Amino acid sequence: MTDQTALFRKCVHIVQQSIGNNALETNANQWTNNEEGEYLLKDTFIKESQDLLKVIFELRKVLKLIEPQYFSDTDMSESEKDEFDTELRLQFHRYAQKFRLLQNYEEERQKLITQKFLSGATSMSSFFHSAPKNEKVALFHRTNNEFRLGVLQILSMWLNTVSSQFTSMQQKRLSAQKKFDNLDFNSGLHSPSEMTEAKSVSSISQSHVLESTQEEVKRYEETISMLTQEQLQLLENEHEDLLNQKDEQLKAVGKINKTIVDIVSIQNEISANLQVQSQNINNILDHQDDIEINIKEGNKQLTRAKKAAGRTARMTTYTAIILAIVILFLDYVS
Repeated sequence: MTDQTALFRKCVHIVQQSIGNNALETNANQWTNNEEGEYLLKDTFIKESQDLLKVIFELRKVLKLIEPQYFSDTDMSESEKDEFDTELRLQFHRYAQKFRLLQNYEEERQKLITQKFLSGATSMSSFFHSAPKNEKVALFHRTNNEFRLGVLQILSMWLNTVSSQFTSMQQKRLSAQKKFDNLDFNSGLHSPSEMTEAKSVSSISQSHVLESTQEEVKRYEETISMLTQEQLQLLENEHEDLLNQKDEQLKAVGKINKTIVDIVSIQNEISANLQVQSQNINNILDHQDDIEINIKEGNKQLTRAKKAAGRTARMTTYTAIILAIVILFLDYVS
């Protein structure tokens, strides 16, 4: 029987190499999956924000479409207007709750991201990962956090816009109702005695109003007198704090509007630069094609020149040989 030991060792070596390569491939795949996992956000925040923004826009369109009918006396009755107000309040309340849920979720998510990637607690991971990689991950999460905060600010701005639009519509309707109630259409039909009676009734009602206002003033003064100086100072401080908060909110809204305008201008500049770069790239590609064509034509001309030079060299060689033979022959004859 022949010795097959060498062949068996070769087979074992090939199997070991294949197993080692498979292990390296699985480790590489696991590493890439882990690396990609740091940049993947498996949540529906952006989708839900887009859906919420769409329904807010639809609600704003509904307000614009129904506004002429809402202020008309013939197109919609008062009961229909009341039903519309109630339905719109319910819808807006649902959208506001959805916004608060998204806001709370994003706050909790950013806390976890800060603890995991952006705080000093991740210093131990620097022993296992390179510093540039950690910086890229941190930069990615910071940018993503700022982007999502901007999305929440835009949603809040549009919610406030729709709310103010609906509130102004209701205020106009109430003011119109008050003007209508204050009108006296039967003033020209009354006799002088009826007019005097109406005046007496109005004076009595005005006296009742004055008495009620005087009673309210007395109650207010009594309430103020019952409060201590510290309580009054506390109320004044709370009032000032509320005014300061409103001023800060208005300033924040102004900053948000300015930021949105800046973002839009930056996007326009980026799109313009991208268009210029794409045109430059297309020009470079066109020039590259021309250069390749010129190189091919130059190579063809070079090969032709080489062939012509070879033929000339051969003709020169043959001519020199023939002349040498002729000279030798003449020399031999002479």
